[in-house]
Amino acid sequence: MSVRRRRAWLNGLALLVAVVAPAWADDPPAAVRVLAGAQWVNADGELAADALLVIGGEKILQVGGAAPPGVAVDSFPGAVLCPGLIDCQATLSALGDLCERQSAVQPRLNSRAAFDRCAWQLRRALAAGVTTFALVPDDQNLVGGHIAVCQTAGPGGRPRVLTDAGPLKLSLAPEVFKADREPTSRSGALGLLRSTLTAARAAPATDDSPLKAFAQGRLPGILTAPSGADVSAALEFINEYKLRLAVSHTLDARLVAEAAAGQLTAAIVGPLDALAGPRAGGAAGQFERHGVPVALAGGLPQTAPDSLRIGAAVAVREGLSAAAARRAITAVPAELLGVGDRIGVLQPGRQADVVVFSADPLDLRARVLAVYIGGQRVFDAGASQTGP
Repeated sequence: MSVRRRRAWLNGLALLVAVVAPAWADDPPAAVRVLAGAQWVNADGELAADALLVIGGEKILQVGGAAPPGVAVDSFPGAVLCPGLIDCQATLSALGDLCERQSAVQPRLNSRAAFDRCAWQLRRALAAGVTTFALVPDDQNLVGGHIAVCQTAGPGGRPRVLTDAGPLKLSLAPEVFKADREPTSRSGALGLLRSTLTAARAAPATDDSPLKAFAQGRLPGILTAPSGADVSAALEFINEYKLRLAVSHTLDARLVAEAAAGQLTAAIVGPLDALAGPRAGGAAGQFERHGVPVALAGGLPQTAPDSLRIGAAVAVREGLSAAAARRAITAVPAELLGVGDRIGVLQPGRQADVVVFSADPLDLRARVLAVYIGGQRVFDAGASQTGP
């Protein structure tokens, strides 16, 4: 090759690199690493090829393409890179009760106060691929307070609170009804909730309570609605007060899914075990068919550590699409918990929470090979220990 032709070839190569180089390449973070596998779970919940993630610090910098030269690659041949699994309905790590029995309306309570970073169940959940969970107040209060969104580990391996400003928890479960305080019945609960929301909407501008924010549609809520009648009541409240509300409901989905279309921000189904029949197991599919986003509850730690994947596999068996099932344990719970701009999908700019599975996460034979949270490997199946 002549000097002139070689120079032209080098100039063309430099131009090509300049065109395809990502924006972050001009100012790369100090610590960059690459994860590579056979497939990855994209934002639509589909399995896609070109499974390569470039991670800088705690964030994803690049998805797909070529690895930057000179950067170490964590290679997992044949593996699937998946967003960290999210349990949107857990009491994992809870230290003590997640309720207050003096009054049924407790909007200022925050479940963060019950977060026990030393709970031994956190490591079991992490080893099953659960990176994030909602520490949810229980169903004994009509209004139970803020949900804290926590992580089973953080950079350095220590569990942490991602945010304590999650959705407001509400409940119409039978546990709300008491003999020694209001409400004592379901009708009393509906009346008390209506009067509470009406008063909150009329509160002065200086009132910064989460209840006012919820009543004005600025803060999302999650309502436990065991029966179809409870879901119908929730839809009435949504229309009356313009609420942003998801419901936790399973058994009567076939009766209420159509009415819920375009009304609910999401439907939380489960937990589901392998013995779930068509009525419970088919609930997620019913909501999907009517366009309601679906999240699957894990119910940790009362359930098996891999309960999210079990529930997803059961829902697929009973009619939920595979893509929706993958989103139901990653992207959808992140959105309904108010952290969808930070976690839940593998996209540039999002926190690098990644679970490396030996196969499709919906295949219950698949094993967790490694877990990364905030870009650091916090679980390695080969080492059988957590750590940075």
